[in-house]
Amino acid sequence: MIELVEIAQGIVERGIIFGFVVAGVHLSSRLINFDNVAVEGAFGIGGALTALLISWGLNPWIALAAAAVAGGLSGVVTGLLHTRLQLNTLISGIVVTTGLFSIILVIAGSNMTLGKETIFSSLPLALAPYQPLLVLGVLCILLFSLMSWFLKTEVGFLLHAVGDTPQMVTNVGKSVEGYLVLGLVLSNMLAAISGALFVHYARYFSIWTGVGVLIIGLAGMILAQVLSTNFGIALVLGSIAYQALIALTFELQLNQDWNKLVTATLIVVLLGIKQWLPRK
Repeated sequence: MIELVEIAQGIVERGIIFGFVVAGVHLSSRLINFDNVAVEGAFGIGGALTALLISWGLNPWIALAAAAVAGGLSGVVTGLLHTRLQLNTLISGIVVTTGLFSIILVIAGSNMTLGKETIFSSLPLALAPYQPLLVLGVLCILLFSLMSWFLKTEVGFLLHAVGDTPQMVTNVGKSVEGYLVLGLVLSNMLAAISGALFVHYARYFSIWTGVGVLIIGLAGMILAQVLSTNFGIALVLGSIAYQALIALTFELQLNQDWNKLVTATLIVVLLGIKQWLPRK
């Protein structure tokens, strides 16, 4: 029974961490209608910068904030490549992710182990078994509440318009390109926060951790849409559901070399099911 509780707790914790990636994918694909491949690079740079700064002895919370800023900058570059150089959405993201791969190797190498404090070691020792869950839960509530509020402001509504009716943004005297870049900044910031949280959680960094993160985000988003198509806590629930499915493959003792194929198949199946569901 205790082992089952620990497994469930781990699923929820990882679900929350990757829930930020799901939220980032949702913002780019559903809000501003941009196929943002750069979330993988943002996830990686967030994790690498966090590992580097913590190894330097910097406060782990400052390291988390720095990772978010780095992710935001990657969103700026992605947006400018698309809006200024007229690269299509996929190429813009691929170029940024490819470039970030080299930057990640330079600042953190292929892997790095954390031997110092993280954001999950700030609570009393008595709460040690539940520290990650408590900290992640509070962060999730705060950040998702902030984003939900932001998307209901005038700027948030204009971001919605960029994806749905960009001409309306132009009609009110606003820059479509500017709001597109803003959407990518928010998307990549969330992905970078996810990468940073994963490093805090796992206490190590590997350059290969970010490979396939985009697929995780897509799968979580598709699962979340069963509950709601809007930005909100459903995105985290979709991420948790995906982590539960991956955990099930462990319980069934499937060869983990097949994980990526299982994920790809899952996405195809979910998309097929979605076509049969009634439109909301």
